[in-house]
Amino acid sequence: MYDFHGFLEELSTESGIRFKLISDEGIEIFNSLGEYKESQCFTISIQLGAQKAQLSINRERESCTSLLKYSIERKYKELYFLKEQMIVDLIEGTGVTADIVDSTLPFLSKEAALFLISLEGSVYDAMGILKQLYQEDSAVTVLYRDNLLMVGSFEEVDEHARSIKESINSELYSSCYISYSNIKKGSCSLKEAYEDAMECMVIGKKYDLKDQVFNAESMILERAVYNISEKAKKEMLHRFEKKFSGFDHDTLTTIEEFIKCSLNISEAAKKLYIHRNTLIYRLDKIAKDTGYDIRNFKQAAIFNMAFLIWKESR
Repeated sequence: MYDFHGFLEELSTESGIRFKLISDEGIEIFNSLGEYKESQCFTISIQLGAQKAQLSINRERESCTSLLKYSIERKYKELYFLKEQMIVDLIEGTGVTADIVDSTLPFLSKEAALFLISLEGSVYDAMGILKQLYQEDSAVTVLYRDNLLMVGSFEEVDEHARSIKESINSELYSSCYISYSNIKKGSCSLKEAYEDAMECMVIGKKYDLKDQVFNAESMILERAVYNISEKAKKEMLHRFEKKFSGFDHDTLTTIEEFIKCSLNISEAAKKLYIHRNTLIYRLDKIAKDTGYDIRNFKQAAIFNMAFLIWKESR
C-alpha cells in the first residue's frame, strides 16, 4: 500500500513507540515490537478502511494507545482517499505525475483490469460487498457517475466479474450488469480501459444481452453492429422488422440461445430445456419464415446483425 508501511516506520521511530499491527486474517502489516510475550502487550482493535486489525503495544506505553490508533486510522483513510481521487483524475485526464501514480497505484505498472458495475439498488451497499471481497491494497473501488468502478490486478478476470455479479445478486437481490476491460501496463491506459468498458456496458444494455457480463473480446459483432451507419441499419431493419416482430417469446429465446451457443444444436437444446428435435423444428420454422437458416454460419451472421439492429430499435 502506498507509503503506509513507510508511515508506520516513521511513526514508530519518531515517537519512540514500538508496536505491532496484524490484520484480522493474521497477516503482519508492521512490527517494530519484536518478540514480546502476549502478557507483556496491550492490544486493541483498529479500523483500516473496510478491514479490522489488531494493534499491540508494550504495556509500559499503554497510555499512548489512543493517540497511536488515531494517527494510524487517519493516515490510512487519507491514503485510501488519495487512491480513489487518483483513479478519477486519470480517467478524466487531470494531470497526475507518473512517479506518484506508480507509488500510489502500483498495480497499474503490471497487468491490471477495470470493472464497471451498474446495478439497480444501493451502490453504497454494493461497494461494501466489494470491499469485503477485496482488500484495499489489491483493488480500489470508486463511485463514479452513478456506477461503481473497481481497479486492480486480478488473475482470471472473467471469473472475478461473474463472482462479483453473483455476490451482488445474492446479497442485495439486485439486477447487476458488469463490463470489464484489461488495462495495458501504464497509467495512461486507465482512461482507455474505462471508455472501452463503458461502450461495452452501453451496447450490452441496448441489445439486452442475457449474459449481463460484458467485455470487448466477446462483443466483437455487437460492437461492429453498433457502429454501422444509421442508413445501413434502416435498410436492414426494413427487411426484417415485420418478421422479427411476429415471433413469439419462445422463438425469440430460441434465436438468442442458439446464437449464444455458437450454433451448437445439442448445447442450445440443453440450455433451453427442450428436446433436440424440438429445437430443429423451431429452426426449420425460423428458416421458413425469414428465408435464413441460422444453422448456416454465413446466413446466421447476417441474421444476427439484423436481429441486433431490431432489438436496438425497440
